[in-house]
Amino acid sequence: MSDAPSKAPRNLLLATGLATAGFLLWLALEWPFGVPGEWVWRPNEIQVQLWPALIVALLVSGVCWAVSRPGPWEEAPAVARAGWMALLILGIFALQVALLNAAGVPVASPGAIIASPVATTYYSVSLEVRDWRGWLAAYPEQMRALPYHARTHPPGFIVFFLLLRRAAKAVIPHPSEFLHAAAEVYRVFGIGPSATDAAAAMAAPFLMSLIGALSVCPLYLLGRDLVGPGAGVCAAALAAGIPALLLFGASPDLIVLAVAVTTLWLSYSAWRRSSLVRAFLAGLLLALGLFLSLGLLSVAGWLGLWALLGIVRSRQRSAIARRAVLQAAVGGAGLVCFYAALYFAFGYRPLAVAREGLFAHRGVTAVEAGRSYWNWLLMNPVEAAAFAGVPLVAAAIWSAFRRPEAGGLGRGWSFLGAWLITLVLLDLSGTVRGEVGRIWLFLMWPLALAAAPRLAGRQNCAWVVAALSLLSMWQAIVMRGYLTLYDIR
Repeated sequence: MSDAPSKAPRNLLLATGLATAGFLLWLALEWPFGVPGEWVWRPNEIQVQLWPALIVALLVSGVCWAVSRPGPWEEAPAVARAGWMALLILGIFALQVALLNAAGVPVASPGAIIASPVATTYYSVSLEVRDWRGWLAAYPEQMRALPYHARTHPPGFIVFFLLLRRAAKAVIPHPSEFLHAAAEVYRVFGIGPSATDAAAAMAAPFLMSLIGALSVCPLYLLGRDLVGPGAGVCAAALAAGIPALLLFGASPDLIVLAVAVTTLWLSYSAWRRSSLVRAFLAGLLLALGLFLSLGLLSVAGWLGLWALLGIVRSRQRSAIARRAVLQAAVGGAGLVCFYAALYFAFGYRPLAVAREGLFAHRGVTAVEAGRSYWNWLLMNPVEAAAFAGVPLVAAAIWSAFRRPEAGGLGRGWSFLGAWLITLVLLDLSGTVRGEVGRIWLFLMWPLALAAAPRLAGRQNCAWVVAALSLLSMWQAIVMRGYLTLYDIR
């Protein structure tokens, strides 16, 4: 720990502030952000109310300051740490809600995003499902006839909305006038759900936002094991300001984020504790994630690379390799059990779904959308960095060039190396061309783990973390004002 004040963090904040201001000026001037002629984030044409979000951001930055102070977090009892973590999660959720309701009719407008067959097609497809058991069995044959979102992924999110609609009907047997009014609002957009289905659509974005906010908890637990509790909680505070986390409150990608972070934490926890039960649970959770999105195949590759780098760096390679193979086998057993249960209960065929989904995804992106490979090879990292937050990216880069004695990544080297290789391979593969600000949301949070160890323990650590988080939140708020994030037309 360094007791003497350092100019380095102040210089980091100055450079970060200037870089963030430059990016926001780009948005304000409505210069194209994307690849013109192929796909760009369109300028916002709807009036937004951002003052509530600004107030919440100040409060959340105060929580970030409180948890990041050197010493108190490590010395606090478990109950106090849990309370502060809950406060951080609620703050993130409150900011997501403020940004969701920044335009249009509060509560109803976020639900219109869910119900729209343009913004996301999972909900609209769920309205057409009658015999969902038979539908699951025949899903591979039906995929090509589905709208483009549902066509490229497994049926998990459609099932999610089916269950949410059923829950709404059970909980709300007599819809109120408000729900009927919301259903009328949706019909203005050409969407016609019933009042209880409208209730499910309105509940969905807030439920998904909360699940996304909860992801900072396994992020902290993973960070605690990799880089220590002080750096782990700093990483959670830095991740609280990730613009993509705050802006896409009505996106199922928030659930993908939570599943990805929890799977990685469970996997590493199983490794550290030699727990086959946790390895099995990690496999189950990864299987659930793959039922939602094929994008989580990259998490399986990430885990494999992480294990490989760990083996290479170890002095006991044979013993470590045998242990890794055992853990992977147990995790694989959890994955197989999940899909075996789905097959015997509903006739669901995961391999057929994966084959159809991956084929359709490439067709939609490269053929129907006509997006070029080389343009997006260069643009994807830029867009991902922007939605991860200019302050967080700057802090991660700054930390990478600090002296080793200024703070250590400990066990985090292999984890971050595997993450970086995964990102590069995904970009080179050309499987995603654009919109990575949303699609790669589940890959952005390791930047916080890269930045935190060099900041944690410094005398002015809490102020720097709070300032970086506040800058990221302000960036998200301005992006909400200048960009069209959801198009329901």
